[in-house]
Amino acid sequence: MNPYQHLNALARQAFEHWGAGRLAEAAEGYAAAIAVARDGGMPAVADLHGQLAAVLDAQGRLDEAVAQSELALAAEQAQDGANDAWPSVKVARYFLADRLERQGQPQRALDALAPSLAVLPDDWLLNMAQAEALFAAGRVPEARAAAERSLANASSNDKRAQLAERLAPVLRA
Repeated sequence: MNPYQHLNALARQAFEHWGAGRLAEAAEGYAAAIAVARDGGMPAVADLHGQLAAVLDAQGRLDEAVAQSELALAAEQAQDGANDAWPSVKVARYFLADRLERQGQPQRALDALAPSLAVLPDDWLLNMAQAEALFAAGRVPEARAAAERSLANASSNDKRAQLAERLAPVLRA
């Protein structure tokens, strides 16, 4: 089995563990797959770092999840031609910001979002995360404005309803 096949087998197994709720085994599997990529001289694998971050987050290991989210973002940015408008970069920034905000670091969350917001100022996902981070930072009028932008730019009525529910504390403040 070549290193790429080994990496893929480990990643598939980790994903199966995650789906079955075996979070410890999933975390070990993703860490092993990342090690195979690193030791084999392969480029950083952003999706593996992102999936490991999600598993660690589900385990309540938020500090480690933030670290893996930072690695996922760095790996996305390292891809040829990557920029802050790329969907994968935007999503990596969202997950990092969400975890930083829940970690009690709203300003770092805002800093993580800023580059993508600069090129995608009306993106509903980024505006939602921005609203939550601003609210956590006590910047209520700005948070409300970001929440309203998120709702205004939602991709569908169903998405708008989901956002309204999630952002209700911000919108009522």
